[in-house]
Amino acid sequence: METTKLYVEYIVVGMETLAIIFLVIFIIIGNAFLPIIKYCIKNIVPSIIMLGWCYILGLIVDRIADIIYDKRKMHIKEKYPIVAETSIIVWEHFKQDAFATFTLSRIRLMRSTALNSFAMSIVCTYAVRKYHCGWKITMLTVVGFLTMAIASDLAHFNLLNNYYKKTMKLENSYLNKGDVKSSEKASSQS
Repeated sequence: METTKLYVEYIVVGMETLAIIFLVIFIIIGNAFLPIIKYCIKNIVPSIIMLGWCYILGLIVDRIADIIYDKRKMHIKEKYPIVAETSIIVWEHFKQDAFATFTLSRIRLMRSTALNSFAMSIVCTYAVRKYHCGWKITMLTVVGFLTMAIASDLAHFNLLNNYYKKTMKLENSYLNKGDVKSSEKASSQS
């Protein structure tokens, strides 16, 4: 079950990326691309192949987003110092590792969606201008995708901040509990 969740996350990100790629191809070759898309949608084999592409694209975009957002992650981690080598160890101790995994999945999804939304705003704006759809549609496209990019970016920041803040609190709770037990043990031995 956990593996399926992991695949779905990358497939969602890959579908966002594939939409950008398809839009770029559509901008380059125009309406000649539409029959290819219709064929892929109506037939199972090309759909399965596209699903595989989505997974691969999702992995690639996730790595790119990880590199881009690494500085933010390190900055937030510095605000909430933890002793454990990895944050998941803290969550496992409290038997909340499933929640931690889910939160980390959402963090990955938000950072990749922010990146894809920004790219989509650029590509869609160009496509709308190329096909003379008017300034109202252009502005709607720009505002819509930039809003999505900003919302995803803010969600990423908040999820990351809350994740490390809670990790630090859980670890402090564990360490303080250990101090209480060791002091009780020392007082009972005296």
